[in-house]
Amino acid sequence: MLRSERLLNELDRLGLAENTIVMLWGDHGWNLGEHTLWCKHCCFETSMHAPLIIRGPGVPGGKRTRGLTEFIDIYPSLCEVAGLPLPDHLQGRSFVPLMKDPEQAWKDAAIGRFGNGDTIRTDRYRFTEYTRSGGNVLARMLYDHEVDPQEDTNIAGQGESQEVVKRLSEQLREGMGKK
Repeated sequence: MLRSERLLNELDRLGLAENTIVMLWGDHGWNLGEHTLWCKHCCFETSMHAPLIIRGPGVPGGKRTRGLTEFIDIYPSLCEVAGLPLPDHLQGRSFVPLMKDPEQAWKDAAIGRFGNGDTIRTDRYRFTEYTRSGGNVLARMLYDHEVDPQEDTNIAGQGESQEVVKRLSEQLREGMGKK
């Protein structure tokens, strides 16, 4: 029996499951040779995607969603599950409604950063801009997950992708507060 299963069973046995929230999440992924990298510090999906599993009162179990969430959304979600008021200073958005209905429309993007790379993930694309300290763009990467889920072909420089690059660059800068 897995330790996590033993923990959850013990919460059930002790009658604590109805007022206990258990959350398991990882900081981010790890490259094991993908993109010739052996690290977890980059802006590829393999590093930016993180597991998140929640069990708690009022949280339906056994569901999975493709809805985009961010670490900044964890705190307001825990507050909502615990029945606590949301502080005014919160910047995230509770994803409890998404847990209750995993198929509903949700955020249109999630934003991340590593080093000098800012990245945005939509339901279809991952777009990353690498910039110098003055804001000058060094490089761009765009991957279409519908045709390239492993992010093997950077299409940012292809002519037919320029409208997507422009739109995602603007959305990324706005989301990062750089506009």
